[in-house]
Amino acid sequence: MHKTGDVILGGLFKLHFFAAEPDLSFTSEPQQPDCFGFDATGFRKAQTMAFAIDEINRNSDLLPNVTLGYSLYDNCLQLRIGFRAALSLVSGQEEQVTLEENCVGPPPVLGVVGDYTSTNTISISTVLGLYKVPLVSYFATCTCLGDRQKFPSFFRTIPNDTFQVRAMIQILKRFGWTWAGLLISNDDYGIHGARIFHSDMGPVGGGCLAYTEILPWGDDPAELRRIVDVMRKSTARVVIVFAHESHVIQLLGEVSTLITLLLRCFLVQLQKSSKSICHPFYGKTKN
Repeated sequence: MHKTGDVILGGLFKLHFFAAEPDLSFTSEPQQPDCFGFDATGFRKAQTMAFAIDEINRNSDLLPNVTLGYSLYDNCLQLRIGFRAALSLVSGQEEQVTLEENCVGPPPVLGVVGDYTSTNTISISTVLGLYKVPLVSYFATCTCLGDRQKFPSFFRTIPNDTFQVRAMIQILKRFGWTWAGLLISNDDYGIHGARIFHSDMGPVGGGCLAYTEILPWGDDPAELRRIVDVMRKSTARVVIVFAHESHVIQLLGEVSTLITLLLRCFLVQLQKSSKSICHPFYGKTKN
């Protein structure tokens, strides 16, 4: 999505959950990635940015004699796609730029909104920070991004992982769930979140983690089945997931049988008016 203006703002959004890897045979120019699995939430975020800019342009009191524009890209949840989009935004999108009295081509962006994941944001902010281009993320929560020495031009509109983990631990403590399993994504978001869980779960929540498993990227049914088997054999009836939607979508495809069994338990216990009810993923609680 692109709209011209006196000042251009860039945006990186997750409009698709997955991307098919192109043929990297190094014998021809790589093809554009094929993204699939439409993400309605990411699309709404992109539309929100476009709507906000349009509203600012309609109000002449906010930026008199200045029109804002935008260039929004879909990162397909892939670092290589998001990184290429960010470089395209800050360096101009034309293959050739003619230097005459005025530069021909779209003006470079004043700042970039994004990226969606912490890992993507870390890589992009490392480069954009060299040129003092602001990067404002709406979803990157890694505590490491708070280092102003490494990321001098990074900002965000969401609390970091420390606050999220503490809130989740308080929920576990409130319901008395002191024995739980932890599933994380294999990136900075999941790994840093796991470290906080391991350090704070006992002192703050008075509980312990039965296991910590890393969810794989891409299509890996064998690894997902192994993780589901760990969940099934464990005595922990609470599972904490600190990962992305794409991981959960793939995981649920493998645990459908487990969910069915737990739902049966839930329905049977309700019909018997038992004092204990089995909830999917949340184990047993008291009425």
